Amino acid sequence: MDFYCISTSHQIANLEVRERFSFSHQRIKKSLEYYKENNDQFLGPKSEIAILSTCNRFEIYVTFRGNQHEFLDDSTKVFQKILAFVSELTGFSIHEIDPLFVQYHNMAAVEHLFRVTSGLESQVLGEVQILGQVSDALSIALEIGSARHPLASLFQSAIHAAKRAHTETEIGKKPTSISSAMVQIAEKWMKESGKQMILVVGAGEMSKLALKTFNQRDIKNITIINRTYSKAIELAYQFNCQVAPFEELENLLQSADIVITATSVEHPIITHDSLHPILKLRKDSSILFLDIAMPRNIDSAIRSIPGVELIDLDDLKSRLDQTRQHRENEARQVGKILEEELRIYSHWVEVMPTIGKLHRKAEMIRRQEMEKMIQLNPDLDSQLQEKIDFLTRSLVKKILHEPSSKMRMETTHKEMNMYTNTLHYLFGLDEEENAYQIDLEQPKND
Repeated sequence: MDFYCISTSHQIANLEVRERFSFSHQRIKKSLEYYKENNDQFLGPKSEIAILSTCNRFEIYVTFRGNQHEFLDDSTKVFQKILAFVSELTGFSIHEIDPLFVQYHNMAAVEHLFRVTSGLESQVLGEVQILGQVSDALSIALEIGSARHPLASLFQSAIHAAKRAHTETEIGKKPTSISSAMVQIAEKWMKESGKQMILVVGAGEMSKLALKTFNQRDIKNITIINRTYSKAIELAYQFNCQVAPFEELENLLQSADIVITATSVEHPIITHDSLHPILKLRKDSSILFLDIAMPRNIDSAIRSIPGVELIDLDDLKSRLDQTRQHRENEARQVGKILEEELRIYSHWVEVMPTIGKLHRKAEMIRRQEMEKMIQLNPDLDSQLQEKIDFLTRSLVKKILHEPSSKMRMETTHKEMNMYTNTLHYLFGLDEEENAYQIDLEQPKND
């Protein structure tokens, strides 16, 4: 089974470039739907695809259903097709985007996803938010139907490994996420300046995380605004804050001491030209802006205004490095866990074709026997047929579950080869395999 991944992230691309690859959930859904409708233009109907998009990374994962595909011996062609898809989505030419992406193939792609999901490749080492984002990427791909068993199994294994890593080590016990780092900066500003009035622009996940951290530290005097007023009210009620209409932004900037922006817009909502006259109306022009949005909500040109301090996502990176040493120590333990989980997954990939053949042959025999039974009992009512069908499916599944699990988990490489060869010999799994190439995920109604 072949896996492919292309990845761009904070390690390669600056903030301006990453903004072009920032996809909302809705945009990911539309992109996957576009791929499904036009897959002949890219990698064909047997390909599976998932998109992971976060503040700091954009990745596409691809595999193929079945053991053979037309690009089997040409990984370069596969990567070019994936880049062509990205080009369609973003408007960049392939020539422009090719240098921005790292390419991973087979176990390198698998290991990369495991490391990403566990937080080892995050800007904040070990942060746990990426685990939820990978889970979301899988859920969306399953919802759209662009991923099925092979790709879903890869993502599920990566998620399982990441959960183990966060449970068995302290890499996530003292998390330093973008939101918590931002709150620390706000606290320091308030302590040094004596200013307390906070304005939060946006009611999405990043705003919620920031408000949750403020709430845990008993920081009050916060006002929330959002284009969808009801969402601002919901957050204000949850965290005991004040709320105002989005249209009051300019008025609120006249009195706010700290402004946190985390709203989803394509263009900055605060610019040099819009802010400068507002600050002239303030008694004190000093103000802290924390822009944790992607794309950015605030024009970086405001830094030239006296008294204004602006911190964006790239600025946070250097500040977060101070707490990195402890997490680097824990990362070594995480690495050992991932090595173990990668061995298990690699083993599973090797035995999966044999297990699949065994299940398909068993299902073929079950269906043949069901057909014989129905032919011998033509008066059998449909409800009883359905019950017998359900019973036989359940029997096949339960009988094969234990040997399948042991094949996946309990054998060494030597034992695996022995068991695989034995199963092939005893059950004739290589004999007329095409006769039982049936779709187990969508069984026929007998």
